[in-house]
Amino acid sequence: MSAQAGEAPPPRTAPLPALAVTLTVQALAAYCLAVPSVLAPAVASDFGMQAQHVGWLVSIAYFAAMMGGLLCGTLSRRYGPVRMSQIALLAGAISMSLFAFANPWVLLFSALLLGVGYGVPNPTAADILSRHAPPARRGLFFSIKQTGVPLGVALTGLLMPMLLAFMHWKSAVILMSGVLLLAMFAIGLARRTLDAGRAGAPPPAGAGSGGAASGGAAGPMPSADSGGQASAAPSPRPTVVALFRSHFLLPLRGVLSNRKVRTLALASLAFACTQVTYLSFLVSLLKLEHGMSLALAAGLLSASQLMSVMARIGWGYVSDRWVDPGKVLGLLGLGMAISILVLGLVPADAPWPVMLAIALACAATAVAWNGVYYADLVRHVPPAEVASATGATQFLTFLGGMNGAAGFAGLVSLAGNYSIAFALTAALPALSGVVLLREARRERLARQG
Repeated sequence: MSAQAGEAPPPRTAPLPALAVTLTVQALAAYCLAVPSVLAPAVASDFGMQAQHVGWLVSIAYFAAMMGGLLCGTLSRRYGPVRMSQIALLAGAISMSLFAFANPWVLLFSALLLGVGYGVPNPTAADILSRHAPPARRGLFFSIKQTGVPLGVALTGLLMPMLLAFMHWKSAVILMSGVLLLAMFAIGLARRTLDAGRAGAPPPAGAGSGGAASGGAAGPMPSADSGGQASAAPSPRPTVVALFRSHFLLPLRGVLSNRKVRTLALASLAFACTQVTYLSFLVSLLKLEHGMSLALAAGLLSASQLMSVMARIGWGYVSDRWVDPGKVLGLLGLGMAISILVLGLVPADAPWPVMLAIALACAATAVAWNGVYYADLVRHVPPAEVASATGATQFLTFLGGMNGAAGFAGLVSLAGNYSIAFALTAALPALSGVVLLREARRERLARQG
């Protein structure tokens, strides 16, 4: 039987290209964000700064990422998520080029572009994978995509020191700019496939005039003048206030007005705070309070990054096959609370294998929740709003990341040591885990009757 007239065929999906593109963009964005932190001890003096000042650079980048993520939803609907992913890579390439100027004022613009490049990939990937990932494997696909973060960080730690052995650091970052530009053009080859079938995408050229005749919904009709000729009224130029409301306030309001999405977003704030705290201060804890060498402490952190890669994929598989994603997130919240608490309470003379086991437990929970989170998020928003909702929730996620390090530093100042500060930090994911488990139970009871 032939298809009815005017009935659009179902959009074709491309799971593997979608995963390849989103994973590549995520890894390169994470790579770029980690470059200043890796290079800071070696190049800070070239900027007339001290190495610890990289914290301000990261904070500025996170702020730009928050704003870029909010704006990305609207732009992604208009231009497509692959095009926006290309813009993210372009922003990263320009940022690396500006970084090579070694000027503190230019560094400010580099940080802003760095944040834009880091804030865009999550909303665009959510849009792409929500349409192309198999529904029964969505958690796994999102989790694999999110492994781009630890992979990018690990790649930075391995590759940048190797490059510095053969070239000046400025040449190394310029080389990275070239890699980003090549990746930008490469993912453009998949744009026609991955951007097809988007909800809310503009219609093909010439499709508007025959919409009513073909059975489609008629769009707004142009006004008629006295001579009977159709004339389009010019649309008013949007004001700054109107743009701020439509691009920033409305996406946030949409997130906060949906109880389930609001719960997820606030949990992501607590989880991100815990994650950034762990990644930023583990080495300091191990070196200053446990007496480890810097090499051993950094080695434990690197090993935990590899664990987080495997754990992200594993939790995604579990959420697809056996346990509801909301329940998995709640259990991860409790798991990271327990592991962070143990990290803070373990005696200072504990042997390094014990500390390695604790670090791996922290990584398997506090650094491995993101993929399941995004897979659960896209279940609770309309397809046309996936990029916008992801950008809005990411605003709160990055807010937790931006303030996590500063809040933890304040706790260290008050408590006098890192151990107590880590133990106190465990309260955040514990509370969020309980709330998520209650929400998952309420959802399960609603489905049952």
